[in-house]
Amino acid sequence: MIKFVFFSILVLYVVIGLVVTRFVKDSNDFYVMGEKGSTLLIVGTLCATAVSSVTLMGIAGQAYDEGPLVVPTFGSFGAWLGMLISIFYVARKMKAMKIQTVPEFFEKRFQSAPVSIIVTIIMIVGLLGYGIVDFIGAGIILSEITGIDFSMMIIIFTVTIMIFTVLGGMFGVIVTDTVMLITMLAVSVVIIPIIIGIAGFEPIKNLSESFSNYWTLGGMEERPISFSISQFLVWILFFSVMPAHISRLFPAKNDFVILKAGVYTALIYPLLQLPIFVGAAAMKVLEPNVVDSDKIMIIGFMEYLSSPTAGVAIAGIMAAIMSTASTVFILIGFALSRDLLERYTFKNLTNKQSLLLGRITQTGIAIIACIIALLRPSAIYWISIYAAAFFAVGWFPSLFASFIWKRTNSKASVASMVTGVSSFIILGELIRNGFINVPYDIDELIIAFVLSVIVLIIVALKTQPKKHELLAMDSIRKLNTNQETIEQFTTQRNGLAKLKGQYRHVLITAIITTFISILIWGFFIIKLT
Repeated sequence: MIKFVFFSILVLYVVIGLVVTRFVKDSNDFYVMGEKGSTLLIVGTLCATAVSSVTLMGIAGQAYDEGPLVVPTFGSFGAWLGMLISIFYVARKMKAMKIQTVPEFFEKRFQSAPVSIIVTIIMIVGLLGYGIVDFIGAGIILSEITGIDFSMMIIIFTVTIMIFTVLGGMFGVIVTDTVMLITMLAVSVVIIPIIIGIAGFEPIKNLSESFSNYWTLGGMEERPISFSISQFLVWILFFSVMPAHISRLFPAKNDFVILKAGVYTALIYPLLQLPIFVGAAAMKVLEPNVVDSDKIMIIGFMEYLSSPTAGVAIAGIMAAIMSTASTVFILIGFALSRDLLERYTFKNLTNKQSLLLGRITQTGIAIIACIIALLRPSAIYWISIYAAAFFAVGWFPSLFASFIWKRTNSKASVASMVTGVSSFIILGELIRNGFINVPYDIDELIIAFVLSVIVLIIVALKTQPKKHELLAMDSIRKLNTNQETIEQFTTQRNGLAKLKGQYRHVLITAIITTFISILIWGFFIIKLT
């Protein structure tokens, strides 16, 4: 039954991917879905991309081992805030600038080959680490469960993903992400609560009696509060500039879609995660001595659910893998085709040529990613350690300074990115090998981030921005993120009334989702305190 559900979901994705290819007519459709994205589709792709199999395995394992309040609570809250920053601030500004890929922003802001190349390298390395390791680890576990050979599992995943990334581009990824979200929601909202119900809220609440400090902020490892705060900051910095999230807003129809998508995401994202962490605690009640905690939720699915329900749950993990992997494939492919090859090698391409180049690079990236996954090298795990950090220390200071400070120039940006990434790697290795100790369990990412900011400020003050950089800054300052949307509505019949209606819709949506959030979180707080 599990295999039947597994392959049924794969077939569904393939069929959807093939259907979606009909709508891809030119490079604009391929890269930003022709800016036709509805609120449903944008919410679907944002939430599906944000929740990877790492959430269902790695972070769930941490919640099982140490307690749900250590990394999951602070890290997830930081990620939640970072996502809102990326939606309501970063993505809205870039969309208003008619940006189609995140590296394109740096090109427009600085018009500097070194900046564009470094930005693209950071993006490629970061996304490879973020996605392929997830791909490998989950492939190993799912191959054990389904009995399908690991190599065959990876090839099946790759071929399936290629159908809706190579042929469908952003169209294919967004539509399939939305379908995947339905499965993920089923796991978090329906299936995991079954396991919580089997364990019972009272035994879950009383875990601290058997496992000291289980329900404390320090957890069973008694970590200092500085550790949790550090994790909170790490995930804010990462999610604020994560290209996988920012790029998902570029296909939105208008600014109202972005605003509504942000409001719904603020509700759905934690709704996807909180039951997983409580479910991990439930498994601590049911199976208190599991050594390989990364498999804890899978053990729960296999041991405590019926075969059909377990099949849907495993399909949910598969959906998380696929959404992450498709993000890796498509964004790296976009970076290579649009931000490097079209800009510096194959210039002045026609729409059809641009579309063909995009598909060729997508195919190449998929094949390379598949080969890396099949080889399972230890080096890729080393790279994964730095995946989130590369964006946080490499992109965040330059990107936000580019929005708000006119002295930010290409030299300062390059110096900041190189300092941030290199200092993070060096500090991390020195700490792990015992050469230096960092007080209060402060993450090396925070130190590297501070160094990156300091270097950016010093170099910006010591150098002068070029004329085109000042003009770009002036353009950003004058940018009205909803101006194009206002013009779209005011040119329509009864446009002003429609415009006011949209504003009311956003406000009402925010009020209703806030009320629902209070009810949901209030329920868990009452049950677990």
